[in-house]
Amino acid sequence: MRGAELPGTLDRSNDESRSVGTRFLLFPQVPHLADYGTPETVWISTPPGRLHPGPQDHRIYVRDPLLDKEPYEYPYLPPFVGEVFPPAEPAYDGHFDQISLNSRQFLAAHAFGAVSRVLDIWESYLGRPITWYFAETYERLEIIPWVDWNNAQSGYGYLELGADKAPDGRNFPYALNFDTIAHEVGHAILFSLFGVPANGLKTGDFASFHEASADITSLLSFLHFDSGLDRLLRHCNGNLLILNELNRIAELIGDRQIRLASNSRRMSEVSDEIHDRSRPFTGAVFDTIVDAYHANLVGDGLADERLLDIDIRDIDEAAMHRISDFTALAFRARPFLFKSALTRARDDVALTLARTWSGLDADDLTFENAAMAVTEAGGRIAPALREKFEENFRWREIS
Repeated sequence: MRGAELPGTLDRSNDESRSVGTRFLLFPQVPHLADYGTPETVWISTPPGRLHPGPQDHRIYVRDPLLDKEPYEYPYLPPFVGEVFPPAEPAYDGHFDQISLNSRQFLAAHAFGAVSRVLDIWESYLGRPITWYFAETYERLEIIPWVDWNNAQSGYGYLELGADKAPDGRNFPYALNFDTIAHEVGHAILFSLFGVPANGLKTGDFASFHEASADITSLLSFLHFDSGLDRLLRHCNGNLLILNELNRIAELIGDRQIRLASNSRRMSEVSDEIHDRSRPFTGAVFDTIVDAYHANLVGDGLADERLLDIDIRDIDEAAMHRISDFTALAFRARPFLFKSALTRARDDVALTLARTWSGLDADDLTFENAAMAVTEAGGRIAPALREKFEENFRWREIS
């Protein structure tokens, strides 16, 4: 069973060899969040000559059902073969950044662009293409950008996006929620890298580790938006520990979020529910990003060395004020150097995770084994990174 084949096209190989990719408009955060109502122009790696109406390319295609569709559930799986809305069309130059933000087609283009962006980011860290774990059945991932459903899911060969439903009846489509899309694509990437346990998804820590890693995939992917980085740092004056759009994963209406990356949960404090049990691992990785960021600030002469003496894992209000005092004035004077410090921390942690995921064994995956592998991979990037991962995992009781 396979997705629809791509139509024949003119030979544009010479143009493709010179192409830097194709332009899309993406919202770094949900557009109803303050200061995020304007999308950013991003480039995906597929050149215009290999992108077609839908959008669709060699690894992803979009189908937008004309009539209400029930969410996929085994044995009902792709491809969707019913009537669909007119597809998102490229402009004369092959780019997709001209589509009206208020159109149905923009939902399709935004979902496609977000999935492609996440793939490009993590293929860059991996240093190789990602082969879908469902490739023996489906050549491409099918995206359904709108389902009348208060949820989103990725599954075997598909990504379906519903909506966050407001009490007043308004719908806020998950197709415009980059965090949600990146989280779901994160699951597909992880399955593609280390597979599924022979005894099923509920084996040991597998499902909870998957949730934590998908959250981290989303968080680190957001940090690749240039405008998102600017807004994030300006909103918090360089202090990543206060509640902000980075540590609030998949922000929803009504000042809500699905999970917090900056949490103080330890393994002895969580339940067996997979999302709750994922929180300590997510928190340890987030702490390490902040630790690396702080170390870069101090190393670059942008912050007082006392910043490194504060225990960010168990912080009180007075210490939070001291961090804000350390960062605020320096950030306002040198915002682009703060941005550089954060991007270096982002890349060191993301590269560590990418190297770790490729070597994990789905049948022997525990939080302890994963933490050991992450710590060792971090040490190959920088000795200080190994120390921070080790310290943060131990504090979370993942040792």
